[in-house]
Amino acid sequence: MKSLILGGSPLLLPLLIVLVLLPMLATDIYLPAISSMGVEFSASHSDLMLTLASYMVGYSLSLLLAGIFADIYGRRVVVLWGILIFCLASLASCFASSVEYLTLLRFCQALGGGCTTLLARVIVRDLFDFNSQVRVLSYLATALVLSPILGPIVGAYLTVEYGWRSIFYVLTAFSSLTLCLVFFLLNESLDREFIKPSFSIFDLMKRYFGLLKHYEFTFHTLVISFAWSVYFSFISSSPGLLQVLYELSPLEYGFLFSSTISGYIFGTVFIRRKINKMEIKDLILFAALSIFVSTISLLIISAMRYDSLYLLLPCVFLALFGVGIIFPATQAGVTRSFTTNIGLISGLFYSVEMMFGAICSFILSRLSEPSWTSTAFLMLCCAFIILALSTFDKYLRSGFANHWIKKGLK
Repeated sequence: MKSLILGGSPLLLPLLIVLVLLPMLATDIYLPAISSMGVEFSASHSDLMLTLASYMVGYSLSLLLAGIFADIYGRRVVVLWGILIFCLASLASCFASSVEYLTLLRFCQALGGGCTTLLARVIVRDLFDFNSQVRVLSYLATALVLSPILGPIVGAYLTVEYGWRSIFYVLTAFSSLTLCLVFFLLNESLDREFIKPSFSIFDLMKRYFGLLKHYEFTFHTLVISFAWSVYFSFISSSPGLLQVLYELSPLEYGFLFSSTISGYIFGTVFIRRKINKMEIKDLILFAALSIFVSTISLLIISAMRYDSLYLLLPCVFLALFGVGIIFPATQAGVTRSFTTNIGLISGLFYSVEMMFGAICSFILSRLSEPSWTSTAFLMLCCAFIILALSTFDKYLRSGFANHWIKKGLK
């Protein structure tokens, strides 16, 4: 195993955490400012939701391209270019004069930021064995919750004290610092023998179609995509659900949102403790049940017009607990069957995941007003599919399924 960080391994995990946090922070720190942006730009709720959808589209495209280029040119150079693009787009966003201009810049911001979160996980795959990957990825997933927990609070404070544009100045400074750290501290993790000098579109499409026919890849990709849809449906709707419907201030929203999203961190801690005691797919099934029960409860409560946040938010907390289990489990499981083209595989995996989030955000942006019932229904549909996939996989792994398959072949 080669040394990744100059000066010793203790710096490896903190640097990987910074890389995965960077693009997520750009969403979470931004959420409390949406209402202020709407006032300044005279923009509707649906127009502001499109700034989130455009970010997810750019994020999805970035993940796809970063995976390809990382296998051709290596991990380090792609990370550096990605951070540079993110930094420049963040700086330009400080001077956005319309919601349309901001929507375009958010797309560009995500186009650069997606490289860092993907390749941090690819680097983990380059350097660690499977069980160690699950543990490191769970640490990254736990650290990721710092963004939705602290991001809205920081964003609310900046919005109240300095205006929403200050958020993008902070993102510019943070990405500039990250660029310097990566430039001086990060070495290449991909062995030179695996770096490909070129690729053809035909070969690329052939590999993609081959992946889509691979059961393990398809299973883990669909599970994380629908889990992300559950997560992002609430994330993208939360400014409207909390600030608009309950007239919360940015700071009140930040603290309430952060306490709800902490369910995710409990899920990541749970899988870290259980990975050596339970099979990874059994953990996914357990998480699927948790998400399904919580989202159907959320839909029932909201449909019956019980609008107390003391009833609604615990359901979201429990759903995000399940999501916190699924994320590191599927991220480690998707590449377990492969030894090469890890960048390409990871790129397609995370790109599909983010595209599902963009679709959910777009669906919710079509609503003229925020709605707990509509959000809960979308979350429940995704939860049902996760549970169906996990149950079917459990059936395929069972001796009962093998008995009937063998009987059918006779």
